[in-house]
Amino acid sequence: MNFFEEYYRSVSKRISSFAYDFRVESNGAFVCECVTETFVHITGYPFEGVNAQGHWLSLVYPNDIPILEKQLDCLLSGQSNVSEFRIITKSDEIRWLRNYAHPAWGETQGRVIRIYGTAQDITKQMKLEIPKIFRRDALPDKKASTDNR
Repeated sequence: MNFFEEYYRSVSKRISSFAYDFRVESNGAFVCECVTETFVHITGYPFEGVNAQGHWLSLVYPNDIPILEKQLDCLLSGQSNVSEFRIITKSDEIRWLRNYAHPAWGETQGRVIRIYGTAQDITKQMKLEIPKIFRRDALPDKKASTDNR
């Protein structure tokens, strides 16, 4: 292994994002052609496992599937999109991803033929943010309580 390959592997193990490339078949099927090594560290699944399990929907937390379906509809219409959703890792851990996705239009095919993107693991941020949201929503509205006096 040369210096640059070793450096890339070392850096990719420490970052909390991965890049991917899906080919969109004429029948609407998604085939993952490339994903960076960090995918394995975040999900626990090897690259080969992505296509064996179908595609993203098999990893997505069931309640968040509509979020990903909406993102896919947007992408297939030719628009870039950013979405946040949860996945279930191979070890049954729930992790949050922020998915930045961009479609590539095939002029000859007259449709989206590829989806490129990066997904950032935002689990740590969400674990800090969600309790704050619940606390804020649980606090009584001070103005409303003073109006009732």
